[in-house]
Amino acid sequence: MFKRFQGLLRQTQKHFTGKTLVGTDKHGNRFVLFEPSKDSPPRRMVEPVGGVYERDGIHKLWSMWLSSSRDEPPSQEEMDKYDEAMDQLNLRVQKVNETDEKLRLQERMERAISDEGGSQQTDVNIAGMFEAMNRDHTKSGTGGGNSSGTGKFVPQGWDPNSSKK
Repeated sequence: MFKRFQGLLRQTQKHFTGKTLVGTDKHGNRFVLFEPSKDSPPRRMVEPVGGVYERDGIHKLWSMWLSSSRDEPPSQEEMDKYDEAMDQLNLRVQKVNETDEKLRLQERMERAISDEGGSQQTDVNIAGMFEAMNRDHTKSGTGGGNSSGTGKFVPQGWDPNSSKK
């Protein structure tokens, strides 16, 4: 009985406003089909919470529905699976970045040893590199070498005019 009432309410709302509620997201944004007249094709729209539209606040699957990249609106189950897959991907990327940074540091240390011939200066450079790696790793939590703390790759300075020994 209640579902029947909901259906009648939707039909009445569509008749007066031309809008049909398709779904909502976790932020409370409402996604609707808008049919201004029977002659024009329906448009997909979002009615943002508070009237302020922020593209970053829209889930990727809802964004795809809005741009007609998908025919059906996403279900909560689909969005949960997508979010879980993205979380797993981000963890794998973080691990690859950490491994890459460690290998780069190891390569720099090996190059410093071979360039300096094992002098006392090299020992100081290596100790400094280890200190920097440990300090940056604990500060940013991204695997060291990233002094910005953003979790993004920040390239070190490179001087194209320097000559190899």
